[in-house]
Amino acid sequence: MAAAAAGGRGLILSESKVGRLFSLFLFYFGQGLPLGVSTIGLPAWMAANGASEASVALVAGTAYLPWSFKFIPAFAMDRYAYLPMGRRRAWLIGAQGLMLAAFLTAALASPDVGDTQLLVAITFLIGAGSAIQDVAVDGLAVDILPEREQGTASSFMFGGQTVGRATAGALSGTLFYLAGPQIAFLAFLPVIALITCYAIWIRERPGEKRFPWSEGRTAPENLERHVGDWLKILVIAVKSMVKRDSLVLMGSAVPQRAAEGILLPLFPILATGALAWNEAQYSQTISTADFVMALTAIAIGSYLSLRFGSKRAAMIVFLIEAAMCAFIWLGREYWTQTAIFIGLLCLQSILATLSSITTNPLRMQLSDPRVAAAQFTLYNSLSNFPVSFGASTLFVVLGGTGNLALTMGVAIGLLLLATLVMAFQRVGQRPAPAEPVPVVN
Repeated sequence: MAAAAAGGRGLILSESKVGRLFSLFLFYFGQGLPLGVSTIGLPAWMAANGASEASVALVAGTAYLPWSFKFIPAFAMDRYAYLPMGRRRAWLIGAQGLMLAAFLTAALASPDVGDTQLLVAITFLIGAGSAIQDVAVDGLAVDILPEREQGTASSFMFGGQTVGRATAGALSGTLFYLAGPQIAFLAFLPVIALITCYAIWIRERPGEKRFPWSEGRTAPENLERHVGDWLKILVIAVKSMVKRDSLVLMGSAVPQRAAEGILLPLFPILATGALAWNEAQYSQTISTADFVMALTAIAIGSYLSLRFGSKRAAMIVFLIEAAMCAFIWLGREYWTQTAIFIGLLCLQSILATLSSITTNPLRMQLSDPRVAAAQFTLYNSLSNFPVSFGASTLFVVLGGTGNLALTMGVAIGLLLLATLVMAFQRVGQRPAPAEPVPVVN
């Protein structure tokens, strides 16, 4: 029924609110699939089968590395676009094709748990397709979303990514355990192919071509916004990025995301070590938590942004993350109990999603529509590199689970710094008018 809701008028995204929200949810679900494999299933499989903490952290950190360089395809998208098909859709279809090729390549390679360098390469490859798709979808969101829908759409987008990550985490962890890596990677090809077909099916604005050989024309809005000059794109993006509120946003995002990076390899290592779970147990548990928490985060994220404004909502989330890290540091005798550890997984899952939901409207509002893909992606790239650095470098240098007090102490300090810097943000201070969430059925 949801697909039907996105059909008809929903085939033209600018004409249908339900179509916009459903499409953004679906595409974010699709980009969550590689993240579920590389941040849940794969690290758990490695940790449960004797890989070192450094190897697990390296693979987990590599999952976010392609997302740190998204500004490269972003500038290409703002410069080169086949406008008769829309500003973003041709790139979106190409990115989906790259994801298909990446998973097929990973299945053919069929790595073993000890093939760390091969696993790193595979993680980077499947992440690259997902990251490029994210650039296209983020640019699409900035192009077609009215400001009043941004908070609700942000909840659908990051909720979709979390549901995709949860689904992929549970499926890949189980298949790694039961059937091995080749079957685990092959299982995702049909789903990615279906999302690719949906991207071909939709259109951004009325009158556009569905295929290059179809009848259609360029929408006037796209002609007005398309810059088409590298230097001009760079100048507009840089001028917007160095404004006060942009610098404040990034000054808060870097320490907060580095702290989340520290937590990325921590949970599968604690689960397979302190609690002696296997990869299937961990993947199924965290994925179930992610799925339930994603649905919860959609509602809570919208409420927080509408009730407090994006700025204060983000600060609340950062402080709760700091309190969670303090509990991990001081409460080992409690979280080694299965029920409490599962609760901790749920809390970490919902906070990770809420941190994105509450800050995403700020990035949208600060992005210049003329270079939306480039600037929005610069924000995200600068936010994703700290995750990779926190997981692959900080976690290892600080001693990981072997020096939990120092590791969590640094994470707490980073989160408190992020909260302090966010207090100086001027955008997103006022709560937005209540935006009803449409019923998709």
